[in-house]
Amino acid sequence: MLINLKDKVKSIGLMSGTSLDGIDVCLASHENNKHELISFRSYPYSESLKQKILKQSKNETSCVQQICSLNKELGMAYVDAINQFLKDTNTSIDDVAFISNHGQTIWHNPESIDGTFPSTLQLGDASYISYIFNKTVIYDFRSLDVSAGGSGAPLVPVIDYLLFKEKAPAILLNIGGISNITYIPKSKEIGDVVAFDTGPGNMLIDGLMNRLYSMPFDKDAKVALKGIVSNELLSDLLNDAYYELPYPKSTGREKYNEAYLDMILEKSKKLNLRNEDIIKTITVLTAEVIKYQIDKFFKDFDGELIAAGGGCNNPVIMEYLQSDKYTLKKIDDYNISADAKEAFAFAILGYLRLTNQPSNLRKVTGSMSDLSLGSIILPPVIK
Repeated sequence: MLINLKDKVKSIGLMSGTSLDGIDVCLASHENNKHELISFRSYPYSESLKQKILKQSKNETSCVQQICSLNKELGMAYVDAINQFLKDTNTSIDDVAFISNHGQTIWHNPESIDGTFPSTLQLGDASYISYIFNKTVIYDFRSLDVSAGGSGAPLVPVIDYLLFKEKAPAILLNIGGISNITYIPKSKEIGDVVAFDTGPGNMLIDGLMNRLYSMPFDKDAKVALKGIVSNELLSDLLNDAYYELPYPKSTGREKYNEAYLDMILEKSKKLNLRNEDIIKTITVLTAEVIKYQIDKFFKDFDGELIAAGGGCNNPVIMEYLQSDKYTLKKIDDYNISADAKEAFAFAILGYLRLTNQPSNLRKVTGSMSDLSLGSIILPPVIK
């Protein structure tokens, strides 16, 4: 099923990010390249499923058989989330034209490292989802961009541009597991848009909360608020070659992984830091990394920094993002839930695929071509 631009259709957008906090589901409407977020819910992963994802995301513990099984299990989890969403929002699946699913990334390596080919993999059996609901499903959004020489990320910037170009100059910030920014210049020209991953978002905080407190995350920064920043540790961690790299660039769990957490804890032990001081320092690191790269790459930026993602709920991150150079706002100020943004973005990316419109920004991903991203499964059940 391809879509005529003039048709008004509804879609379900699905997103599950590197923070592994669960499955985000939204209902969106689309008509003539105008998009509206109708409703949103988020459903947490079970602890057992989260641990399986983490295990299969590491070279040391992954297994081909288990990766294949996890692909199906995630597909089933997405189906359960959709069914619960339909029930919670009193929505009929008959009103939904297509389902757009990012999937769960377990490996993202756009560079050729150690003799391997540039590649990326998101799990979540799209065929199963399509079969259960007999709907068109768009999935696998990143592989084509990598095939064309790009980094396969970030993909949300084209959506940032479509939704916020009239606010230029503006920077759209998403603080998920990884933080990334989209810069829309005063020119408002799509070819001048810049975007890249700045580095860790919630990923390191969540990992350390699990290690130190056996908790999935620092709710409302309650632990961080009790701590004191270690300037020595913070300065050491800011001395990271990734932060100096020119864009386009992307990163993920391949870098900010368990070994990285081990390094932080080892340095913290030598500094005799309390657990709450470690959490406070790493929380501040997330904000300082973002601010550093804004200043490095966009020295004269004086517009709005519009923040989204789970990190918006962390008052310490938001406090340290403040600056007298720009105005800090939440995307909620524009009637888009900070938590819903990425699910909404992938609903729109699915729409762009079905209307055969470009959805990558070559200057952002480094791709050699303008591409309409995503693989398509048409409704499979023959009635």
